[in-house]
Amino acid sequence: MNKNSHHIKSDKRVALSFWQTLGHYSFVIVPLMFPAFELFYKLSGKTAVNTFSVGTQIIFILISLIIGIFKWRELNYYEINEQRTDKEFEDSVLAAANKLNWRIDYFKENEVVATGYNPWKSRDSQTIKIERKKNKVLINSMMELGFITVPDFFGVNKQNRNTFLNYYYISNKIESLNETVIQKLKEEEDRIENEPEWSLKNTLKRIIAYIFSLGFWAIGIAIWNHDKSIGPLLIFGIIGSSYIIFDIYVMWTKKKKASS
Repeated sequence: MNKNSHHIKSDKRVALSFWQTLGHYSFVIVPLMFPAFELFYKLSGKTAVNTFSVGTQIIFILISLIIGIFKWRELNYYEINEQRTDKEFEDSVLAAANKLNWRIDYFKENEVVATGYNPWKSRDSQTIKIERKKNKVLINSMMELGFITVPDFFGVNKQNRNTFLNYYYISNKIESLNETVIQKLKEEEDRIENEPEWSLKNTLKRIIAYIFSLGFWAIGIAIWNHDKSIGPLLIFGIIGSSYIIFDIYVMWTKKKKASS
């Protein structure tokens, strides 16, 4: 059995107010800004700017639709129809919190609210809500509501849900689950700290990741060469540079820590 096959999507969804809904879906507008400016100038009778080709504008619209789907799916709860003791429930929550560096904001017998953080940007956090019923448990993870709420492109909400649900499922099979998870995390941290940064495995992973990163730059440059659109070049350039910059930062911090 797959470790996540025991949970299902619940009928329950997060209820948002009008203003929360606007904030939640606000990022959908971002890709539409580029063709919207061009449309505005054309409809106002001013000189046509012709910044983007029709094909590029369609790409922006498709990106907006994809973001909307991501944000819609964030509102779903997921559940496991299994009963666990108070201690097993607590163990599964604490194990997930330690594994994923959650900050537990509220913990009652049948309700937990926690905050998870995106390592890329501290402002991009997730709100995790867990509800415990008589014979099941439900969890939702979504990007924290704000004026502009970013979409979850990297699956961090899915990781939050699956990690907790998996721990909840096995909490009656492993004694002292939280302590076991903490010990494994310490062992993994020691292994990573002592692993050579330029080992064969790490070097191959880095080369593949850099190739993909440069591929985003290539896509942006290709679009720019086709219709001289600076927008796609900036977007794909930022995406392509993110991993390289983050990787250099990680290597620098590890080197600084080792020399201190």
